[in-house]
Amino acid sequence: MNSRHIKKITLVKNNRIIVTDDNAYFIKPKRKFKNEDIYEMLEDRGFHHFLKPIERLEQEEIFLYLPEKHYQIDEKAIDMIHVLSLLQNKTTFYQEIILDEVKEFYEAKSKELTDLFCYYENLENCFLKEVYPSSSIYLFQRNLSLIFSSLSYAKEKLEKWYQAVTLKKHIRKVLVHHRFELSHFLDGKMPCLLSLSQMDYGSPVTDLVYFIQTHCLELDISSLYSIYQKTYPFTKEEQLLFSFLLALPPKLEVLSTYQGTVFLSRNLNKLKKCFLFLLEEDKRCQKQEEK
Repeated sequence: MNSRHIKKITLVKNNRIIVTDDNAYFIKPKRKFKNEDIYEMLEDRGFHHFLKPIERLEQEEIFLYLPEKHYQIDEKAIDMIHVLSLLQNKTTFYQEIILDEVKEFYEAKSKELTDLFCYYENLENCFLKEVYPSSSIYLFQRNLSLIFSSLSYAKEKLEKWYQAVTLKKHIRKVLVHHRFELSHFLDGKMPCLLSLSQMDYGSPVTDLVYFIQTHCLELDISSLYSIYQKTYPFTKEEQLLFSFLLALPPKLEVLSTYQGTVFLSRNLNKLKKCFLFLLEEDKRCQKQEEK
């Protein structure tokens, strides 16, 4: 890239887009970990749907700036789910279960559930004293049954997961993106994953849970989940873990400000949509088992 031919420089947070006479480039700071290990690992597994730098400097990585197709958001999401299932199929391996690690995870999540039950019970008792509740408090009170139902559902799925996984000898591991959302996916001539800096091995459910929690209000998660399950179906214990993680409510603050109320409303709507989706999936699975 010759500086004499630079026509335009655009700053995007810590990144730069540089337009020259013949091309456009996206330049971002190099991460601390060795990205080249991830690139090599993906290519060795036959997975090429990621954006690889054309040049690596001491402090930066340079990528070709590729135009994106003007798809509807649901079309982009479908392509992204196909790429996710391909990534997981290409990088799957089986790891022997270490029961101490399983128990440690189970106990940590059980404590998290207990803490959330106590947190929301304390909020409920605190707000009972309100004679004229604010909009945020009223919104919280109206959705208490949703929160406690989600917590109870999550607890049930966690217990079943623990019972199921302790009977297994091996579990599946895949390369997990950890930031699997629409903004980290380029739907161009060849769909590409972006921002691979947090990639490592983990559970197949991790990226799909993140994706659904991020985009559930703007996408039909039932149809996307169905597409995913046709190409990379979950095992029994993975399905239980997926249901637990998706149902687990975040620790929401109830702030009597406009922004606080909007944030609370959005997160409660996400929780409701995910919870109803899980209930429908349970009904569908039960009907299939009865056939």
